[in-house]
Amino acid sequence: MIKRYGMGCLLGCWLMSPWTVFQWAHGASSEPMAALVALLATTEDETLQRDMLRGLEQAMVGRAQVTMPAGWESVENKLNQSQQPEIRRRVRSLSLVFGSALAMESLRTDLRNTNLPSADRVGMLESLAQVNDPQLPAMLWELMKDNALRADVIRYLARYQQPETPEVLLEGYPTYSALEKQRALSVLASRTSYALPLLQAMADGTLPRTDLSASLIRDLRNLKHDEVDHLLSVVWGAFRDIAADKQGEIERVKRIYYAGGSTPGDATRGRAVFARACQQCHQLFGTGGRVGPDITGSDRANLDYILQNIMDPNAVIPNDYRSSEVETKDGRVLTGVVREQTASSLRLATPTEEYVLPMDQVVSLEQTELSMMPEGLLTPFNDQEIRDLLYYLRQPAQAPLLATRENTDLFFNGRDLTGWNGDDDLWRVEDAEIVGSTTTGLNHNAFLKSEMILKDFRLVFEMKLTPDNENSGIQFRSRAADHGEVRGYQADAGAGWWGKLYEELGRALLWEAPGDQHVKKGEWNLYEILAVGHHVRTAINGHLCVDLQDPEGALQGLVAFQLHSGGPMEVRFRRLSLEVDPEPKLTTTLSDM
Repeated sequence: MIKRYGMGCLLGCWLMSPWTVFQWAHGASSEPMAALVALLATTEDETLQRDMLRGLEQAMVGRAQVTMPAGWESVENKLNQSQQPEIRRRVRSLSLVFGSALAMESLRTDLRNTNLPSADRVGMLESLAQVNDPQLPAMLWELMKDNALRADVIRYLARYQQPETPEVLLEGYPTYSALEKQRALSVLASRTSYALPLLQAMADGTLPRTDLSASLIRDLRNLKHDEVDHLLSVVWGAFRDIAADKQGEIERVKRIYYAGGSTPGDATRGRAVFARACQQCHQLFGTGGRVGPDITGSDRANLDYILQNIMDPNAVIPNDYRSSEVETKDGRVLTGVVREQTASSLRLATPTEEYVLPMDQVVSLEQTELSMMPEGLLTPFNDQEIRDLLYYLRQPAQAPLLATRENTDLFFNGRDLTGWNGDDDLWRVEDAEIVGSTTTGLNHNAFLKSEMILKDFRLVFEMKLTPDNENSGIQFRSRAADHGEVRGYQADAGAGWWGKLYEELGRALLWEAPGDQHVKKGEWNLYEILAVGHHVRTAINGHLCVDLQDPEGALQGLVAFQLHSGGPMEVRFRRLSLEVDPEPKLTTTLSDM
């Protein structure tokens, strides 16, 4: 095709769309690849460079190692000097697939750089794993010490059979966050040699048995190992593979539910239970995973319908949601839903992550007659939690999410505004930062509101306001009001207002002493908000600003970020850390209080 149309024509024509490049590069022949590389070597058009690189990247999905096309090193050197970050990023990604030692070492160096955004470093980790970097297994132990990356490092440990993995994960488990614990359990359930020490620790009482969810039980049973099954019976109890007493169980749960009276549960608490047990796989009101069906439009008002699906999930299974068991050459057994299968790769969605596996690494693939929805879903929950979950599932509209120690990872995912509500023209996410901006100014205050309800909490973050003479703030223990406004506490920010405490649409100024003297104008500033009971404290850059006992103040509510009315401005928030039920002591102050 290139010979037919000529080099000059192609440089400006639609034939160089990402999709066309993908089609050319996806085949086995090296000739189209070489021709595309030759085009990249000659063109200075950044749009064309970007589109061609996008197409080449798409063609490389699922391919861990590809012979480097002729002329690529020259292209790599040229485009690494581009002023466009996307071009440099895609060049390095392709160089990795082509086995470039330069790209590999550069990526390792950047991965160790703790000053780079965590979201970028996670992408680097994925890239090194995709090309089977031989140095990555050793690097993972080093990166386990990095709090910002640990959750992602844990899931990559599953790719490598290392005898020390169970010991390391089990030793660190008590200190892990909820997400880290979830991923550690998933890793430990993927191999027989890992599963045995996990179950033994639970049998001995050194790890809580209640952390073993029903979906993990299924993963462990899929290992088909007698000792694993024996320990499971000790830890979890007897298993039943047939739906013999399902109706009796349904009636028992219905009695629990109706024992709560006319309003048996709390939808806010119920959403927190849903986030723990269901949200990884199911979407409800636009929030959640896609491993299982979206249940927003189902017959949720019907309690019998809900319970039949929970208690007997294998009765009716849509073909798209039948589970498959995949055995890989590195010894893992994965259970999930096949999203896509090509001659070169397999995309498998599990409750914890989505895998893209090269087909030459797949030993066996078998679709089961089972749903990904596990039996025993309600087993870990007490009666009130069951009532709260079922009550939430029956609601016609979304409820706020009560923040718990188990779900703080859902506060901000670092990628997008999932779990937040605001004007898309004003609020966005860039490089793991929440950004609010207006180029024309605002006639009224605008807010980005979290869906989480916080009671006692500590929120630590960095904030930058440009220009400093404009105004912003952080709402907490607040509630939504009319016309997009928010009512409640506000930790203020802006010239003359830094460090003050205001009650928006309420009592106005509650703490007048300014904190401007502690602020680095136009730069990042470390902010801490601590609310325990009626005691509210804030600190900026390690200096105490507010220390208020307020018996009249709200004891729970949402968090929101503000763009104040006024001129053009930009406010940024990064490195958000949320702690629920904290110790009543500021952690960022320069000295003990």
